[in-house]
Amino acid sequence: MIDSTTRAAFRANPEMTVLLTYGTVTKDAAGRGLSRKWTRIFKLNTAREHFLDALWRERELWRTSATEPDARIAFFAKYLSHEDPVLRDTALVEMDRAPYDSIQMLRNSVSTDDLLHEFNNINRISFVPVAIRLLGLQLDDDKAKRVVRSRYPRSVLQNSAYAYDWALAGVAMDGPSAVSTIDAALEAANLSLEHKRSLMRALADSGTVSPALRDQIVLIFSRELEQDHSSALEIAIAMRDWNETRLDSQLADLLESEDIDPVTQFIIQTKFGSSD
Repeated sequence: MIDSTTRAAFRANPEMTVLLTYGTVTKDAAGRGLSRKWTRIFKLNTAREHFLDALWRERELWRTSATEPDARIAFFAKYLSHEDPVLRDTALVEMDRAPYDSIQMLRNSVSTDDLLHEFNNINRISFVPVAIRLLGLQLDDDKAKRVVRSRYPRSVLQNSAYAYDWALAGVAMDGPSAVSTIDAALEAANLSLEHKRSLMRALADSGTVSPALRDQIVLIFSRELEQDHSSALEIAIAMRDWNETRLDSQLADLLESEDIDPVTQFIIQTKFGSSD
C-alpha cells in the first residue's frame, strides 16, 4: 500500500511518475526488520530522471572501485547547488551521512550563500549541521570565514546543539588557535558530559584530517584521561586510527583498573592488537 497523499496525486494526474522504495521501516533491538512498506521518495521530472540514470551508472562503477567513498561524494557534490531543491536536499543528506574525512574534497567548492540559506528557515533545521561542516571547508571565502569565526568560539564554550559541527568548522578555518579555544572550553567546570564528548569527537576528527594538529590534540587527550574517563572511548578510537603510541601507558592503566565500559575496553584492546 502507498500513502494517501501519493494515491490522491495519482488520481489527479494519472501520468505522474513517482520514485518509491520498498523496505523495512521499523526494527527491533537486534536490528531485525519488523515491517516493510512502500515509501515515497520524490515525484519525477526530467532533471530527477537524469539524476537517477546517472546514479545507476555510477553505482555500477562503485561496486568495483577501491575509491568508492570518494567517487560517491564527488558524484553527489555536483548536486549541492542544483536548481532542483529535491536534488540539492538529496546531496546534502549524502554529505551529512559521510564521514568528515570523506568530505574534505569539498574545500572551496560549495556556495557559501547556499549553505547560509539553511540557517534562515526553521523547516531546514535538519540540514544545519552539515551546512556548518561544509561552511568550515570554504577556506578561501571571506563570508564563510566571517560567519565561522563569529560563531564557533561561543558555540564550543556553551552547550550548543551544534558544538561538534562548529568545532570542526573552527578548526578547519583556524587550526591551532581553534584547538586552543576548544581546550579552554574543555577546562570549564560547568561542561555537560554530552557537550564534552562532542568537543572531544571534534578534536579526534580534526586530527584525523589534519595530522599537523595531532601533537596539540594528544596533549589535551592526555590531560583528559588523567582527569576522568568519560571520553576514553573517543580518545582510544583516535589513538588506534592514528597509530599513535604516546598515550599507550594511560590507556593500559585504564585496562588494568577495569573502570571502563566494555566497548571502550574492547577498543583499547584492539588498539594494542589483542582481544584477550
